[in-house]
Amino acid sequence: MFIEDTPGLSVLQIRAKARRLKSISFFDFEFISDLWLQDGRVRGIELVSPAGELHRVSASAVLLATGGLGQIYRETTNPSIATGDGVAMAFRAGAEISDMEFIQFHPTALYVKGAPRFLISEALRGEGAYLRNMEMMRFMAKYHDMAELAPRDVVARAIVHEIERSGNREAVVYLDMTHLESSRVQARFPRIHATCLEYNIDLTTDMIPVRPAAHYAMGGVRTDLEGRTSLPGLFAAGEAACSGVHGANRLASNSLLEGVVFGARAGKAMQESLGESRSDKPASTRSAAKSSAAAAECEAAISAVRELMWKQVGIVRDGKGLRQAVAELQKQQSQLCASPHRRAQEARNIVNCALLVARSALAREESRGAHYRLDFPAHDDARFKKHSIARGDSIRFE
Repeated sequence: MFIEDTPGLSVLQIRAKARRLKSISFFDFEFISDLWLQDGRVRGIELVSPAGELHRVSASAVLLATGGLGQIYRETTNPSIATGDGVAMAFRAGAEISDMEFIQFHPTALYVKGAPRFLISEALRGEGAYLRNMEMMRFMAKYHDMAELAPRDVVARAIVHEIERSGNREAVVYLDMTHLESSRVQARFPRIHATCLEYNIDLTTDMIPVRPAAHYAMGGVRTDLEGRTSLPGLFAAGEAACSGVHGANRLASNSLLEGVVFGARAGKAMQESLGESRSDKPASTRSAAKSSAAAAECEAAISAVRELMWKQVGIVRDGKGLRQAVAELQKQQSQLCASPHRRAQEARNIVNCALLVARSALAREESRGAHYRLDFPAHDDARFKKHSIARGDSIRFE
């Protein structure tokens, strides 16, 4: 997790209050590289400073609230820091990781050269927006009887099919609101309207070019209903956790409620563990020289992984592509630059998470929720109406 300032008055107020409490310490702009284990229990965390210095912080319990892993994909609505750090470090420590094959792809992200993949809410389709292909034809009725109001995974796959059918790799589909009352559109969606205007798109008169993008991971570090993981002393909440409440295909905005509920539950459960033994034995501080060549190597590896995941472990999958992806990711993992610096650590986490997603998707030989395989398009309840659980080199279903 990379700790950085977050805009917003309420957050600043909370930070200011926390800094006045002697019981809270801040480590600004430091990166958590790994969990610190001792005698099978999580005893704290290992940190890397901006200068590359390594040190440890001990704790009675550790809560992973590190967010998502969308940066394993070339196209994502996630911020640059969503590199799956919590999931990866928990996996390396030996924790159980669950349901990683279930990645939700939002069907409509702004697709403009040079623009971030800004999420265009499905509320626009709920308001009456149409989806049109490159021929300006509405197409969703071909794929689902609810047309534009079909579930996210159905809409995302339909858009992918329309783009592939066009034969143009740079093809898009368009979200069309021009038939709706302009004043109402502006009033209902002020932020989307303002953001699109930054790229010379007025959604009251212009159609919005969109394509799907990775959005949310239903899987993560396996927890119980109190945020406890399979490792003593380790808790998780939010998108880094897999509490099981989202199933195979999260409903919109449920993650906000999950974060509030399970964050609070995990906090209470952690309080119960405060009296348990802890080790305050410090580790020696070490440093490493920066290398521009190593930095470039990390960026190249990250780009290759993101491209591979988008093509082979994306919205539509098959066994051949998944096997190729696993083999290539394992090769990437063996060639990663060993460095304590932040970007090298993020590269390691991205590859770890990508492998977990690819291996879990290969193991689940069916289609369910956000996981769709061309070679196994139907549900297989007898074998797979279960959670996938990855630990070490094995994946089981239960």
